[in-house]
Amino acid sequence: MSLKMKVSEKEKLFTDLFSKNKGKIYRLCSAYLIDKTEVNDLFQEVMINVWNNIEKFRGESQISTWVYRIAVNTAFMFNKKAKKNKELFLRFSPDSHPLNNKPEETGNEPSNEMIKILHQTINTLANQDKIIISLVLEGLKYEEIGAITGLTLSNVGVKINRIKSVLLKRMKEVQNG
Repeated sequence: MSLKMKVSEKEKLFTDLFSKNKGKIYRLCSAYLIDKTEVNDLFQEVMINVWNNIEKFRGESQISTWVYRIAVNTAFMFNKKAKKNKELFLRFSPDSHPLNNKPEETGNEPSNEMIKILHQTINTLANQDKIIISLVLEGLKYEEIGAITGLTLSNVGVKINRIKSVLLKRMKEVQNG
């Protein structure tokens, strides 16, 4: 990529990246955060970072891998800021702690309930594990996940197996009460 890209070229490339990756990036943001307004904020921040750095893409990987890497890094930084703000807020408002708010019963069909349980269970994972399982659910190959997360291929495989075991165990616990 040229560092002196024309604005029209940059807009076209960004528009293509956005249309091809928006769903994947949004799902990654959704897996990382629960609050819908925060998910939208994180998604917007990711897309701003893609726009601001698009001229720096060197072509050493697939552009979708590069976009995922930006999304992961942005999510980590976003979470750090959110955690700091949340801790401050909770100090002054203990009744607002998320553990005090139980999810509402919606009466959805079982498949929707299982998806809801899966999302809740994924949100109990460590941050890197959330990202990894989200990328697995997006259908990315181990090599791509490794490139995005900075893990070796064998480490990706081990982590995915461990994450799946933890998710299965936790989902069974939730189902059995």
